[in-house]
Amino acid sequence: MEEPETNRLTPRDIILRYGLICGALGILFVAILYMIDAGLMFGYYAYIGFIFTFGVAVIAAVKRRKHNDGIISYGDAVTTSLAVFSIGQTMYTLFMILLYFVIDPHLIDKMKSVQMDRMDRLMANGTLNKVQYTAAQSSIENMSGNTILFYSIMGLIVMIIISLLIFLLTSIFIKNESPFKKELN
Repeated sequence: MEEPETNRLTPRDIILRYGLICGALGILFVAILYMIDAGLMFGYYAYIGFIFTFGVAVIAAVKRRKHNDGIISYGDAVTTSLAVFSIGQTMYTLFMILLYFVIDPHLIDKMKSVQMDRMDRLMANGTLNKVQYTAAQSSIENMSGNTILFYSIMGLIVMIIISLLIFLLTSIFIKNESPFKKELN
């Protein structure tokens, strides 16, 4: 009688586990930035969190290959990475919406202030002319909760599309097809 394997993870388990890790890392990173200085959330530091989430998604595909006796198809590698990243980014986006509308409703004003300070610096450096500055200022001042909600949802969609392109490339190096599959074709 065969003993069941207790350490066997299903693809769904791997995707959910690493998707939750991915989302938790993104939320933790932005929460740390928020606690240090909310203005940091609107700068280049925020992109560091995306690098971590991309990394976790790639690690999930490698882990899936490991739990499948070292074999994973190209499509499964892409699907695993994309699903993990999508779960994580959805969690992150929902947290950001909560942050803007429930936790700190004044965060939109802080964001406007940070953006205006950047525009002032660009104007002082001569990077922006007066017409560009006025257009940017008008755009920033007209931001509202609906604008933030729209940008959050569109940002999620764009990030998933960009991640698909990245995972199409990274999965080339992760895949390890079964030698038997090649013989059948």
